[in-house]
Amino acid sequence: MKIIKCLTDDARSTYKKMAEEAGVSEATIKNRIDKLQEEGIIKKFTIVMDYHKLGRAIKAFIGLKVQPAKLSSIVEVIENNPDVHVLYRTSGDVDLLIEVIFEQMEDLNSFLETELALDGILGTVVTIVIGPYKRCPWTGL
Repeated sequence: MKIIKCLTDDARSTYKKMAEEAGVSEATIKNRIDKLQEEGIIKKFTIVMDYHKLGRAIKAFIGLKVQPAKLSSIVEVIENNPDVHVLYRTSGDVDLLIEVIFEQMEDLNSFLETELALDGILGTVVTIVIGPYKRCPWTGL
């Protein structure tokens, strides 16, 4: 887990630095990372972006209540939208939970009125994020 913690904190961390922190050799670190990749535990190395610096400061979670027979077709449309960062199937009051990030409130409103004007959506619940207390370590969102 020390290796995963090091990579989560900084995926560009060197084998040498991780070896020092874990108290093992650099070769051991390389072998363990290779094995984690082979086993599919580490799927890829990526970046964490600061969306505010990119001018995308409006983040929202949108819950959708959908007709079960239309679920697949709705997911197909939503998952291909570049403003949708995460799409979850959920239980409870909503069937789908969408995470979106926009530049302006008008963009969010347009998304709600046009992109989500799909047959089979029975209702939406929109929650706008005011600010994070703790961010997701893998996405920075």
